[in-house]
This record gives sequence, structure tokens and C-alpha cells, in this order.
Amino acid sequence: MSKIGRISLILAGLSLLCFAILRFLAGAWVPFLWVCLGLSAIFILIAIWHDRTFLKYFFGMKTTKQGLSMGMLISLVLVFLFAVNFLAVRKYKTFDFSTAQVNTLAPQSIQLLKTLSSDLRVLYFYQKGTEGVEENRRAFIELLKKYQDESPFVKLEFVEVNERPDLVEAYGVTKGNGVVFLEYQGRKNQIQKIDEQEMTSALVKVTRDHDKIVYFTVGHGERDLDDPKDNFGLNALKLLLEGNRYVVKTVNLTEKSQVPADAEVLLIIGPSQNFLSNEIKAIQSYLQSGGSLIMALEPKFSASLNPILTDLGLVAKNNYLVNFLETPIGRAVNPQSTTGTVFSAAEQITRSFGRNQFTVFRLPMEILKVEKTPEDFRYDALVKTSDKTMAYPDMQFKTDGKIGSYTLAQIVRGPIGKEPKSSEFQALVFGDADFLSNQLLYQNLNRDLALNSVASLSKEENLVSIAPREVGTTQMNITTVQWTIFLFGFILLLPLALLVTAFTIWYRRRYA
Repeated sequence: MSKIGRISLILAGLSLLCFAILRFLAGAWVPFLWVCLGLSAIFILIAIWHDRTFLKYFFGMKTTKQGLSMGMLISLVLVFLFAVNFLAVRKYKTFDFSTAQVNTLAPQSIQLLKTLSSDLRVLYFYQKGTEGVEENRRAFIELLKKYQDESPFVKLEFVEVNERPDLVEAYGVTKGNGVVFLEYQGRKNQIQKIDEQEMTSALVKVTRDHDKIVYFTVGHGERDLDDPKDNFGLNALKLLLEGNRYVVKTVNLTEKSQVPADAEVLLIIGPSQNFLSNEIKAIQSYLQSGGSLIMALEPKFSASLNPILTDLGLVAKNNYLVNFLETPIGRAVNPQSTTGTVFSAAEQITRSFGRNQFTVFRLPMEILKVEKTPEDFRYDALVKTSDKTMAYPDMQFKTDGKIGSYTLAQIVRGPIGKEPKSSEFQALVFGDADFLSNQLLYQNLNRDLALNSVASLSKEENLVSIAPREVGTTQMNITTVQWTIFLFGFILLLPLALLVTAFTIWYRRRYA
């Protein structure tokens, strides 16, 4: 190439450089930039015209044609890879080849995400330097990525509590180790733990059109809803329900002739005084109209609720159930806690509970079906003890009680009345009220059992129907002979045979 051609190309490059610098400094397009582009084009045309003979000879050479062909092929490959990556980022599909499908959301979660019509704001509050905060963040990102794969409306924001005190105050955050809030169309909900069930439950709550109302009966010595310092009170349960967007109210049936019409669930928790006959009739009428009832009763305190139990086809045994341990000096019982370890796999309330998990009760009693139950009623033993449980008639525990597995909670569904259009009620009866108390609510699975029960009976199955997937293990059992064959046949002989074959081929080719 001639000297004039080289100078022209240098000037063209300088013009392009000036164009880039001016464009960066201006921050926007200005008409003067056309001058830089025009000069660059003019200098390139001068170089081409002045050295046209050289360029015609150069591009006619065989090596040049081969080089251009290779360059074009490389360019096409790069363009193809860029296009594939561009499309993969915007529209991609994930495949889950795990046996338990642990990397795939449940159908309920996917269906719920499809109903989003605006951004779902997910705020993760954390504090730098807090122990375990990075591990929790990574786990949450991995979980939320599954939701983002299904919906573009899921937006994640990380909030450092020291950097955004305004958001900390607005959301009432009191700690900085992985507090998560979901906000959708002005409604927000906090999640308690990082898993799909909790995440989707919170998603149901923030997308719910109206709050569910639950009523607690009062006036019969029921547990206190307002005192957080009372170990046997229900203030923690009340706050838990309110935190999950339930409206908690109380009702005194001696002052009202019926259960309020807006009651999604009526709860009778640990009464120690008798209900009057008109109150019993109000509860019976509520069930006949298709109401949902949760009763948690203490042994020896039936509170004159036996007519309700009779209508349900249930009986409270008024015994005391305790777990026992075999020790070198004999059986030992622990009256402080009785565990429920057997859960119904058919009920959505307990379907997600693992085999090695348990609920904690304090001296519960057995709840049984009567021998002759109404034909249209459906029963399920929701929670049972293990077979290492003894039943005592009193709290003296002087002699060995009757050993067996006992039912701690029964759920009943069906229509009351003989009319064809009778509404179907739901009733859940527990043989203990202490598991809902401030002291025990957050022990093991008690919180999940309480919240799932209210969700199920208020007909919010999406809150409780997502079961966590457990990663399975594959075991291979082989005999001593099989192991010997594997060791000598595959680990020793096969590599040696391949090595000898390779050496023979090399030797024959080397001296052929």
C-alpha cells in the first residue's frame, strides 16, 4: 500500500476516534458528529481509490481468498453463538433430571405465578457481618431463581439494614439475618423460612383479594389472646395469624344468638368453664350451615361440649398420654412433652411433614371415633403418637399405663342433617391446647400444624398443599464375589489391557 493510502487510513481512524470521544463527552447525538463520520468515510474512499490496483491484485490472490473464507466462517460462527446466547438469556427452558424433581416448582406455585399482572417485589433484608448471612442469601437466590424462571414479574431487591433505615422502619424489621418480605399491589407479607411452601403461602396471601376472618370464643376460661408473657396464652398464635393476613376477632356466644356470618373458622381453644345450651345450639347451627370448627380441649375439661363431639361422631377419652423410654432401671416417662410422630398423608394439613419430624404436646388426651358414625361423615386421624406411648387415667403415673399408638387429632367432614342440600362442615378436634400456647407454638412442627389447620379449614388449600421434596439416595448392594470381579475385571485388568493394546499399536506403526 502506498504512503498516501496509509496516511488516509490513519486519518480515517483518527476521525472515528474523535467521533467516539465527542459522543461520550456530549452524552447524546449532536449534528457535529456527522462531520467526524463524513471525514472518516472520505479518507477511506481516498485510500481505496488511490490503491485500487494493489487492492484488486491483493484480493485476487489465492491465499487472500482462503483467508477471507476462513474469516467469514469464523464470523458466522461468532454471530451464531451470539444469537444463541441472546435468545437463551431472553427465552430459556430449564430441565430437571433429578429423581425427586427437587429443582422444579410445584404446579400450585407455577399456576399462581401465572396470575401475576404486575411486579411482585421481594425484599431481602440483611446485615453485613452477621453470621450465616451469605449462606442464607445464596439459598434464597437459588430458591427465588425458580420463581423468576416462571414469571418476569418477580423482582428481587437486597436491602442492607444499615444503608436503608427508611425501609427497615417501614417494614418493621428487627433483625438483619435473612428477613424477607413479599409486596404485591400494596399488600405485603413476611416469610418465616426459606422454602417453597413458605414462599408460595406468602404469595397466596399477598395476592388474596380480601382477608379471612377467624373467631375465637371467649367467656369460658379460654386462653388469653393478648398477654405475650403468659406461657399458656395464645398471643403468639394471634400474631402468627395476623401476620398471615387473617383478621382475628373474638365472639362471646352468650351475647350473640349465632356465630358471626363472616366467620371463616371458629376456634375453641382450652375452655375451662361450661358452655350454655344456647351456645351449643349456636355452634351446631354453624356446623349445619357448612361452618369450619377447630377445638383444642384439655383432659378432664370437656366444657359441656360433649353434644358437639357426639354430633361429630367423636369421643374425648379424658386420659393422659406420655411417651416412655426403656432404661436399664425400667421404663421412664416424660410428662413435660408428648410427641406426635405419625401424620396423615391424605390430609393437606400434614402431607408436607417429614418422616423424622414431630409435633410437641403437653399431656394430651386421645380423640377417637365412636363405633357407629354417620354414613356421610369422612374421618382421618391427623396426628398420632408413636407406639412408645402410654395412656394413664390420671397424672399420678404410679403404674405402667396401656401401651400403644394414640390419636391426638381427628378431622371430620360431611353434611349435618338429612336434607339433600345440607352444607358440608369441617371440624378438627385436638386432644390438647398447650401446643398452641406461647411456650410451645414455635416448637418443632407446632407452628406449621396450627397455621396449616386454619388455612385448610378456611379453604385456602394452596397454603398447605406444597410438600417439600426430599432428595433420595440410591444404594447398591453387591456381594463379595461381585466386588472381586469388579475390582480385578474393571479396575485392574481392563486398564492394563487397554495399555497393552495402545503400546502394541504404537510399536507396529513406529517400526512399520
